[in-house]
Formats: sequence, C-alpha cells, structure tokens
Amino acid sequence: MKQLYLVRHAKSSWSDGQLADFDRPLNSRGKQDAPNMGKHLKTRRGVTLDLVLCSPAKRAKATARRLLREIQYPIEQVVWEDIIYSGNATDLLTLISDIDYHFKSVMVIGHNPYISDMVRFLSKEDIEDMPTCGVFGLAFEVDTWSAIKNERGLKLFYDVPKKI
Repeated sequence: MKQLYLVRHAKSSWSDGQLADFDRPLNSRGKQDAPNMGKHLKTRRGVTLDLVLCSPAKRAKATARRLLREIQYPIEQVVWEDIIYSGNATDLLTLISDIDYHFKSVMVIGHNPYISDMVRFLSKEDIEDMPTCGVFGLAFEVDTWSAIKNERGLKLFYDVPKKI
C-alpha cells in the first residue's frame, strides 16, 4: 500500500509587483494556514511521512517549513524538485512514478494547476481547483510507485483550511 498526499502551497502575497513569481512569499493567511494544516494532519489524520518532494519556489518552501514542523518531518530531508515548479502534470506523474518502492508515505507540495490536475487524474474526484494549503490524501493498493500510472487511488481525505 502506498499513500500520497498532494498539497497546494499556502496563500501567497501579490503585494510586490516587482517580484518574480518564483520569489513570492506567503501572506499572513498563508503563514497561519500552513502550521494549522500541519497540526490537523498529524493529530486528526495521523499522517506520517517517509518522503517529501517540494517545489523550490519561495511560497512552497515556506509552506513546507511551517506544515512539516507540525508533522515533525525534518526540513533537511525535503527533496527540492525544480520540475514541481516548472513542469506540468505529466512531469509530476513521472516524478511520483520514479519514487523508490521502499517509500510508503509521500507528500508532494506544489502549485496549481498541476496539483489539481493530479488529484483529478489519480482519483475519481472532480475537484475544480484545490484551494491554497489544501491537502488531498490518496491510498494505492500497489507495491511500486510506477504502478500508480494506471491506477485510481482511494480517497483518504480532502482537507482545506476553511474546514479544519
């Protein structure tokens, strides 16, 4: 059994029009939502992680730091993957499919539209647009990550900040 948690980064700031998209920080709501979601995932959902893959964009990194601190996953062990920022849904699926089989519980922290695209592709859920700091948990009855390419995952939960 494999568990996959797809996370959209927390709410970011658009206040500085001079910043490149990659460099946008979290806004105050995002700074609050990320640790709240981390606490919720640990205490209410019992999430434990073997591997975290994250976009290196500033807002995704800040989300990871705040959320993972609450789950007690060491930020030093996060794998920063450029393709999560610059790629597309196909690239993201390839990245996930290439994960070593011994990892059972994996979190991917990234951006829309690709996180929402992955949820739609890997589940039977027809979500329109995952909100910021939303988390969609899936389970797969497979032995290897490469086997999920043609599988539909079982929805474990879909949590968003406004409902936790």
